[in-house]
Amino acid sequence: MSSMDEIEEEAKAAAEKMVMNMMQRPGQLEKVEQYKKRITHKKASIEAQLKSAVQGKLDGVSVGLKQLKECLDDVQEISLKIDELEELLKGVPPLVASLQAVREEDSRHSQYVTAMDSLKHIFTVPESVAKTKQWIGEGKLLHAHQCLNDLENSRDDLLYELHRLPNQSSHDKIMLKAYFEDVEMVSNLLEKQIKLILARTLNTVRKEPTVIVTALRIIEREEKRDQMALQQQNQSGFMPPGRPKGWRAKAFDVLECAVAQRVEGTRVDEREDNKLWLVRYLELTRQLILEDLRVVKTLCVPCFPPHYDIVNKYVHMYHTCLSSSLQDIVQNGIEGNEYVTLLSWILNTYPGNELMSSSELNIDVSTLPPLLNDETMQKLQDEYLQKMQSNYMEWMEKTLESERAEWGGQRAPDVEPHSNAYHTHAPVIIFQMIDQNLQVTETISKEVTFKALVLSIEQVTRFGNMYREGVIQFKNAHFADRSRVAYFTHHMITIVNNSEQMVQLAHHTQARHWPPGKHDPPAEAKFDNMLQTFQEHLVRLLALRGDVPRARHADTVAIALAARRAAAAPATPATPPPRLFAGITFPDRLLERFAL
Repeated sequence: MSSMDEIEEEAKAAAEKMVMNMMQRPGQLEKVEQYKKRITHKKASIEAQLKSAVQGKLDGVSVGLKQLKECLDDVQEISLKIDELEELLKGVPPLVASLQAVREEDSRHSQYVTAMDSLKHIFTVPESVAKTKQWIGEGKLLHAHQCLNDLENSRDDLLYELHRLPNQSSHDKIMLKAYFEDVEMVSNLLEKQIKLILARTLNTVRKEPTVIVTALRIIEREEKRDQMALQQQNQSGFMPPGRPKGWRAKAFDVLECAVAQRVEGTRVDEREDNKLWLVRYLELTRQLILEDLRVVKTLCVPCFPPHYDIVNKYVHMYHTCLSSSLQDIVQNGIEGNEYVTLLSWILNTYPGNELMSSSELNIDVSTLPPLLNDETMQKLQDEYLQKMQSNYMEWMEKTLESERAEWGGQRAPDVEPHSNAYHTHAPVIIFQMIDQNLQVTETISKEVTFKALVLSIEQVTRFGNMYREGVIQFKNAHFADRSRVAYFTHHMITIVNNSEQMVQLAHHTQARHWPPGKHDPPAEAKFDNMLQTFQEHLVRLLALRGDVPRARHADTVAIALAARRAAAAPATPATPPPRLFAGITFPDRLLERFAL
């Protein structure tokens, strides 16, 4: 009550305040009746709203009470039903024992039904097996497969019923399997026929694609039955005999084996029969892969299910079989130019426009593993460069022996008509040999070409050192007995001319084969060392000989060093080479024909 009194007091105070505000001026007294009516209407409106709200609440309470009563009645009824159910369940255990005979009868009935359904197949197993064999022989594979399915279903249903028995009889299982043993034999016969068809896929698909489609339909049906058998095994523990067959995996094995045979079939020659056996093998392989993959993309794709991804499968199979074949070739050993043939084919021909990147195939080989692993490729390159080095050493030693033979001869060196100077063919022979090797390596890769260039520089430097030692021996032998060599001065001039020609040819080779913008300090140092070998040592050797005035020694060396620095500088417009012996007079007029 205290709270109600407080509310009433607050209401009166608020009313007084409102009246005071309304009656602040004398003129407002005339509106008292109007104010009374307004407040009266407002009060009536509020009372009506309050009554409506109270009435709504009362109705809600009434409905809630009614629903609670209904719920109470339902709970009581459910409790009674549960009590009745508990009483009924007490009588179930005795029924289990009394119904055991019914269960056994139901099981026998199920077996009899299965046996009745399979009787027509059971009694006609020999006839069905013979008919299936006949259809397989006639190429009617779909009919044969349907008959085989009926036989397998009959066998599997009977074995499953035996599996369901509480007391399984192994004798009955053995008897059933023995009776149906011809079914498995027919299955193997059909599998063999399908494998034979798939082994000739690339030939058959061009003439009779329906044969391929039929074989693939049978394979897919068997795959579905394999999945069903696995599910049944998970549920009941029973697995039909011969399942899963896995014919799809076997189909890919057959295709891969056929691809391997086709790749190996292109190897028609051996090294003993034909020196170009590797060239012929790789070209026949290229033509085979190009044609076969074209057939796969155009004819096999419509025949094979999309999930086979047959194009990529064939690409991987050809790639794998080719890789295995090339590894065998490498393991058996290759010789001479076979290194170039193999490396060029692997790095350029196979991924290039002639094969995988052709407009007909357009296959990205970057998604495939390398034909030969990096270790094998590096080994091939190293062996090729080692053989090149061995050839360089052999050829350069023979060239030096030829030079020595000319030095000890009793005739003057030849004069080249176009230069009117003493020369031998040694510089041209050496750099022609180098240029030919570099042109060959360019068919492999720029990396191998650069390695071959550096190797060539090293071997030319080695030849220069050998050349210098030979000249020293030649000079010492002449000073020991001047009567032995009649044209010593002529040969010494020829040596200097050859040295200068070696430098010029070295620059020409560098300009042709050095990669633009390539910066390799060790290789550049080797090139400078080669130039130094021919520009300094041999020139100094000749200057120390005595036929050249001592006063010209410093000038001769300075000119040689200047020529080396000019060679290392960027290319500039051609200028006449330095005339190292300009102004020098020799006693023999023939020597006046010498020029640099």
